[in-house]
Amino acid sequence: MTIELGIVLSVTVLSLVLFITEKLRVDLVAMMVLAVLLLTGIVTPAQGLSGFSNEATITIGAMFVLSEGLRQTGALNLLTRWLGQLFHDHFYRALLTLMTGTAVVSAFINNVAVVAIMLPVVLSLCRKVGLSPTRILIPLSFAAMFGGTCTLIGTSANLLVSSIIVDHHMPPIAMFEMAPVGIAFFVVGTCYLLTIGQRLLPERPGSQDLEETYELGEFRADIEVMSEHESIGEQASKFFKADENAQILGVLRNGVLVAGSLEDLHLESGDILRISASARMVRRLEGAEDLQFRPLEPLIDESYADRVQDYELFEVVVTPDSAMVGKTLRMVGFERYHPSVLIALRRQGKVMVDDLMNVTIRGGDVLLLQAPKSQLRELQKSGDFIVLSEVGLPAFKQYLLVPVLIILAAVVGFAAIGWMPIVNLAVAACVAMVLIGALNVEDAYSAIDWQVIFLLGGFIPLGIGLENTGAIDLIAMGLVDGLGGYGPLALLAGFYFVTNFMSDVISNQATAVLMTPLAFATALSLGVDPRPFVITIAFASSASFASPVGYHTNVMIYTAGDYRYLDFVKVGVPLNLLFLGTAVLLIPLIWPL
Repeated sequence: MTIELGIVLSVTVLSLVLFITEKLRVDLVAMMVLAVLLLTGIVTPAQGLSGFSNEATITIGAMFVLSEGLRQTGALNLLTRWLGQLFHDHFYRALLTLMTGTAVVSAFINNVAVVAIMLPVVLSLCRKVGLSPTRILIPLSFAAMFGGTCTLIGTSANLLVSSIIVDHHMPPIAMFEMAPVGIAFFVVGTCYLLTIGQRLLPERPGSQDLEETYELGEFRADIEVMSEHESIGEQASKFFKADENAQILGVLRNGVLVAGSLEDLHLESGDILRISASARMVRRLEGAEDLQFRPLEPLIDESYADRVQDYELFEVVVTPDSAMVGKTLRMVGFERYHPSVLIALRRQGKVMVDDLMNVTIRGGDVLLLQAPKSQLRELQKSGDFIVLSEVGLPAFKQYLLVPVLIILAAVVGFAAIGWMPIVNLAVAACVAMVLIGALNVEDAYSAIDWQVIFLLGGFIPLGIGLENTGAIDLIAMGLVDGLGGYGPLALLAGFYFVTNFMSDVISNQATAVLMTPLAFATALSLGVDPRPFVITIAFASSASFASPVGYHTNVMIYTAGDYRYLDFVKVGVPLNLLFLGTAVLLIPLIWPL
C-alpha cells in the first residue's frame, strides 16, 4: 500500500466517522478533506477545485433558487386550501391527494423546499381537524423522496450520479430516464403508507395549545418587582432558584418586552416579570411584601394592553443546514438578531426550559418563542427557521405563478429533448426569475443551501483522490472476488443495500459521490454494463426511510411531528426492503446487466 493510498483511505474513513457522530459540521469536514488532499498532492489544484465548478454543483445551486421562486408564488398553498375539509371527511383520500401532490412537485423542485412549505400548513390543518400529525408528516416526507427519484432534477443525488458518469465517458442520465422505476417506487411506497404503514405509525394526539404542549406552569401571572426587593440589580435568571417550580417567560420594562437573555438582564425597580409557576409558588409570591402580584387577566390598563397585545407564542423549527446547528444560541447572538423571548425547546419528545441560551442546537429542534407578530415575517425569511404557524404568512406573488411555471416547464422540456445541457438551462432560468421579479438577488443567495455546495466542493475531489490512488479499483476487485461468484444481480442488490444503509447515517450527496465511482469500477471488473449499477446508486441514496437524520426532510419533521427514532425504524425498514426488491426486479429489465 502506498502512502497516498493510506492517506486517502484514512481520510475517507475519518470523514464518515465525523459525519455519523456529528462532532463537526459536514461542510467543515468536507473542507478539511479538501485541504488534506491538496496539501498531500493527492489531487491537483484544478482537481481540488473541480467540486465547486462541477456541473452538478452549479445545477443543484440553481435548483435551490428556482425552488424559492416557485415558493414565493404560493403555488403549494393553493394545493392545501381545500385539504382541510377533505381530511375531515375522507382521511385516506386526502392523504393520497397530499402525497401525490407532494411527489409531483418534488419531481421538479427541491424536495426540502416542498416540505418546508407544507409543514406549517399541514400542522395547522391537523390542529383544525383534530388529526394526529404523526399519521401525516412521515407520509409527507417520504412522498417528497418518492417524487425526487422520478426525474434527473428531482434530487441532488441524481444530478451528482449523472455528472460523475459523464466524467467516465458515459451518457448522462436523461430527464425522465429514471421515471419508470421512480413511479413504481411511488406506487409501492404510497400503497404501503396507506395500509401497513398507517398501522405502524404512532397515534399521538397533537395539542391545540402550545402551553399544554410545552407543559408550562399551571398559572401565569405578572409580578412587579418593588424597589426594596433583594433581586434589584441581580440577573433576572437568578430570580427563581433552580429547584423552584417556576420560570420567567419575559421581562417587561416600561410596558415593553425586553429582548435578550435573562442572564444578561439585570432587574430594575418597577420591572414586571411574566412568570409561569405552580399554584404553591403563586400563593407564595402573592404573600411577598416587596412584590406586586398582577394576574394576566384582566390586563393592567388599556395602554398596557395596547403595548403587549401584538406579542404571541409560536414555534419555529431549526433547519438542518442552519448556521446555528452545533452552536448555542448565545454563541450565534440569537437575542441580538431576533427580538423575541425563548421560552422552551422541544427535542425528540422532551421539553427543555433551563439555561436554553447555552444548549447546543441540533437540526430539527423546535423553539417556543414569544415575540411581536411582526417578527414572524423576519423569521420566515431566515434560512435558519421554519415557522410552524400560518399567522403572518408573507404575501405571495400569485400574479407571477404562470410566468414561473413557464420558466420551470422550459427547463424541464428543453432538457428532456436534449436541446441544451441542464446546467445552462438552470442558470438561465435563475436569471429569468430575478428579472421578472419572482425573487430578488438577496433571496437567490439566501435560497442556496451553501452547506450542500461546500459538501460537494470537498467530496467530489475525494472521489477523484480515491481514483487517483487506485483505491476505487482495489475495493472493486475485492468486491468482485468476494461476491462476483453470486452473479451481477446479487452484486447489484448488495450495492443497493450498502448505499441505502449509508444514506441513513450520512448525507445522500456524500453517499452518491463515494459509491458511484465504486459501482462503475466494480461493474467493469465484472465485465457488465455499469449503467444499471450507477442507476442503482441514484435510487438507493435517495431512499433514506429508516432514520430521522439521514435525509433533510426527515430531520425537519422529526421533532415537529413529535416522533421518536424508533418510529422511523418501524415504518422505514419494511419500506427499504420493499424498495430493494422493487429495484432488483425492475432495474435489470430497463437497464440490462
